Amino acid sequence: MKIYPPMLTANVTTIVLSLVVMTALSLRPMLSHATVFWDDEMESGTIGFDVNTAMIPGGAATFDTSIKFSGTGSLRLNYPPACQTLTTSNQCGGGGTRAVPLTENLYRRVYFRMSGTGPNPTNSGVFEISVSAFTKMLRTVSDGLNREWWSMGCCGSKAFLAGLEHVPVNEATNVFTSTSLADNRWYCIETHEQLNTPGVNNGVLEAWVDGVKVLTRTDILFRLAGNTNMWNGAGVFRQLGIGNIWWDRYATGDTRIGCLGATPASDTTRPGPPQRLVIR
Repeated sequence: MKIYPPMLTANVTTIVLSLVVMTALSLRPMLSHATVFWDDEMESGTIGFDVNTAMIPGGAATFDTSIKFSGTGSLRLNYPPACQTLTTSNQCGGGGTRAVPLTENLYRRVYFRMSGTGPNPTNSGVFEISVSAFTKMLRTVSDGLNREWWSMGCCGSKAFLAGLEHVPVNEATNVFTSTSLADNRWYCIETHEQLNTPGVNNGVLEAWVDGVKVLTRTDILFRLAGNTNMWNGAGVFRQLGIGNIWWDRYATGDTRIGCLGATPASDTTRPGPPQRLVIR
């Protein structure tokens, strides 16, 4: 029987243990960070939205370098008094969109701020909501479905809600979250829309504000039987109100992205292989 020196035996043992550990790691389920389609700073020269042709020439939006959440600027939506009188018969319009890969799950993370002070001041000093209709803010775009919006409430309310406009037939439904938005502060707003199995009421609506969940619905009928259309874009929208709204760091993906500086609880990643492993 061959006798190994003590040092050689220790080396063989170390190598075998290392191989066992690396094999065990390779067999663990693969978990990955959120798939981010894009993360837009909403700045002049780098913005991926079509606002340069859709909103800015007519004054609906402006690149603002004085008020921003990150980077060198943000996109400000302008709501001057001359634009409308807070009624459905006379309102601001205009929106900007950016494409996403076709997906049944669309997550969004965007920073939002509003105020009645600044370039478009109000008598009250706060952003003034419509007296008769909802204020549409964020749009989710599909390749064939009707429109779906994230809005603020009407009649003076700044409640945050999802608006299902003619989804999937000629009727509108408003789904309120448990929160309202205040002036003169940045919010991290996250939303999730998961398309239903065609013909089955199992579509999902979720929303978080500053990392706190404020809405969960799992019974939405986005698609009728036979409809296999997908989400294909996300947008910002100007409609009713007087004052200013700023958007910054708008990101989309097919899993939850999370606010800057925070990681969603559901977002984990597989540990990497051991680093600086020395086999002697």
